[in-house]
Amino acid sequence: MIHFNPQEQAAVARTGFIVSLTSYSLFWLCDILRPGFVARFFSVHLFLLGVILFGIWWGATVEEYTDLPRVQHIFLFLSGIFAAAITWNLGDVFGGWRFLVSVVALVAPVLVLRLVKYK
Repeated sequence: MIHFNPQEQAAVARTGFIVSLTSYSLFWLCDILRPGFVARFFSVHLFLLGVILFGIWWGATVEEYTDLPRVQHIFLFLSGIFAAAITWNLGDVFGGWRFLVSVVALVAPVLVLRLVKYK
């Protein structure tokens, strides 16, 4: 059985993650622009399964995470705004709690990073 060192595993997992994510995004976009174009032949969500599996593998092989903190903060800010907007627009179910749930959705990405980053 072949045993890869951690750097090789991280490179393979990163490549699989990026390829799966790109394929999922492009096939999903094609299926939105022309319904049934992709879904008629196979499920687009198979690529999402690849994204999840390769992402977990890549996250497990990274020894020390030292990438750009500014990019993390920008991504968290945009994710929080996106989550709050989605929650507000689809939050008719929450009734009077709609505002509070939207604020929680706005702050949730920051809380998740804090939980993951600081053990």
